Formats: sequence, C-alpha cells, structure tokens
Amino acid sequence: MNNHPVPKINFWAFVALMAMVFSLSPFAIDMYLPALPSMANFFSTKIDDLEASVSIYLIFFALGQLILGAFADAINKAKLLLLGLLVFAFASAMIGLSSSLSELYFWRAIQAFSGGSSVVVFALIHTLYGNKKSNQIISYVMACVVIAPMIAPMIGSQLLSVAGWEWIFYTLAVFALITIFTQLKLLPANKIGYQPQPLNLKSLFAGYRSILSNGTTMAYILAGGSAFAGMFAFIAGSPFVYIEYYGVTPTQYSGLVALNAIAMMGMNLINARLLVNVDPTRKLILAGVLLAIDGAYLISAAFLNLSLVFIVVGIVIYIGLLGLIASNAISAALATAGENTGVLSGVNGVLQFGIGALSSAAVSISESIDATTMSSVMAACALSTLIFVILLSYKTRLKPIGALT
Repeated sequence: MNNHPVPKINFWAFVALMAMVFSLSPFAIDMYLPALPSMANFFSTKIDDLEASVSIYLIFFALGQLILGAFADAINKAKLLLLGLLVFAFASAMIGLSSSLSELYFWRAIQAFSGGSSVVVFALIHTLYGNKKSNQIISYVMACVVIAPMIAPMIGSQLLSVAGWEWIFYTLAVFALITIFTQLKLLPANKIGYQPQPLNLKSLFAGYRSILSNGTTMAYILAGGSAFAGMFAFIAGSPFVYIEYYGVTPTQYSGLVALNAIAMMGMNLINARLLVNVDPTRKLILAGVLLAIDGAYLISAAFLNLSLVFIVVGIVIYIGLLGLIASNAISAALATAGENTGVLSGVNGVLQFGIGALSSAAVSISESIDATTMSSVMAACALSTLIFVILLSYKTRLKPIGALT
C-alpha cells in the first residue's frame, strides 16, 4: 500500500511523462527499421547482421532492467531515471557516429542498458498512486506508448530520405534530452523517491525469492512476456518479410507497422474505459486463448504462402490482443508484489525482453525465404502464452472460455 502523500502533479502530465520515458525503447527499436537495408550497405554487410542489433538491444535492455530494477526499491527513483536518460542520449549520438559494425553493436548495448532505467516507471506509478489507480494509469501509459511504434518508422523513413540513417539516432538523443528536461520540471529529484533506504542485499535477495517463488506472480509475468516475444519476432522479421519478400516500400512498411500500433492503442483504451471494471485476470485469460487461435491462423497463412493481406490481418490481430494482455498481466502481477514493485518490474523486464531477445534471435539466425520463419516463432509465442493463462485459470479458478462473463 502506498504510504506516501501524492505530490501535486497534474495527472495527465504525469501520464505523458511516463509515456515519454516508456516510449524511448520502442522508438529505439522501430525508428531505424526502414533504414536497415541502407545501413547494411553503409557497413558493407548483410541485413541479417543489422537485424542482430535488435536482439542486442533486447538482451541488454533486459539486463539493464534487472540490475536497475533491483536498485529502484532502494534509491531515489527520479535520480536513477535521470542518469539512465542521460547515458541513453549520449549512446544514441555515438551510434550515429559509428564507423564499423562493432562500434554500432557496442553503443547499441550501452543505449539499451541505460534504457533499462525505464523500469522505474511502474515503481513510480505505484509509489505515487498505489494499487488502486495503477491499473488505469498503466493502461493509459500503454495506450500512449503504442503511438511510438506507430510513428517511429514514419519518422525514420523521412529522416532516411532527407538526412541519412545517422540522423535517426541523433533524433533519439534529442528526444531523450527533451524527456530529461520534462522530468526535471515535473518531478524534481529531491521530491520524488521518498526516504530511500540503503541497499540491503539480504532484503534484495528476499524480494527476488518472494517474486520468483510465487507461482501465480510468475505466471502473470510469463504470460505477458511470451505474448511480447511474438511482437519482437515481428520486429526482427518484418523488414525482410514486408520489404524484401512482399516488395513493399519503406513508406508502405511504416504504414503497415502503424496498423499494428493503432490496434494495440485501441485495445488499451478499451481496457481502460469499457473494461475497466472487469477483473484483469479474466481479461488476460480470454485474450491469451484468442492469441493462440490467431497464432494458429498466422502459421497456416505462412505455410500456404497466402498473399500479404492475410499475413497483415493476422499480425494486426496479434498486436491488438497483445495490448489487452500486456497491461492486465503487469497490473495483476503488481497487485501480488507487496513492497517489491521495483524487483517485480526488474524481473518482468528481464524475462519480457529476454524471451523477446530469444524470439528475435530465432528469426535473425534462421535463413528467411518467406513469412514462415517469422510466423512460426510468433505462433510458438502465442502457444506459450496459452499455457500460462491456462495455468492462471487453474490457480485463480477462472475458466479460459467465458472469462469476461
């Protein structure tokens, strides 16, 4: 329970700031996707080598969330976030200045690790508003955040056409600096964080043990992480499937990615408005079942070598359902965390992006000749989600079918 008085912060300004922080990584992942072929030419390598930079980001972002999440319960959250944003801005600029693939990989890892400071978003929400409003705030933040993948490829395409791929990363650096300025104005570091306690390793390990040993908590986290992994498989595989296999232009690719973001944003708004009084676990279970059905459809469409429109429809449905799964999984998990919200956020982040990195790597290291590889990995992620929501249905005594009734 939140024992700290909520400072006088404009509600929507706070939601906007949290969305800005949480949007940095989607921007860092999606904005440069249309530029991958151009970057491959610049570095004289294959596009698969550039797609590997997506996996690098996911791995180090997960590591950053795990380590920084451990500190989030013990030190000033706002100061931790400011430091992370500052390093993120510097690393982004250095990526734009990279002259070799190894340099790009190195600074991409630093960018991702510092981006893991966004793990404090959930902890800040809980610190300032407690359990009661966290579900609604998280839904609004997630609804705002999906605007990032919707507009990121569009911005990236425009920057690529008028200034070159380097300016995609310079723009990321500027956005991080704007976020820093906004945070300094809205959340002064000396007023947020509230009596941070010295880091106690015994208490920290006890917090990890409490989270990791709670089967219900871990089922929530793994259900959300498995569903998210399918999106990362799409991120890694879609440049080849959409641009090279189906022959769409970078601008058309941006529009197709925007459809996914619209679906996810719409589902988050439905979750926050129309379904606000429905138990999060019920929504999660039903969405997990529907996701598995969509995964089966996707892999069928790929094996039958159907036209692009069939693949797009399946992916849009997948990402839309992900919007319902993501916010409800973390909201339900936070309600079980007690005082370990920072630890839970770190565990959630490392598993979410760690599993995402595995799915991304599975796509990247496989030789893609059509949409089968990407669709197969997405279907596997959907099946994994189904397993965990069925487990939740037994633990919570809720049935997968008719979960909203």
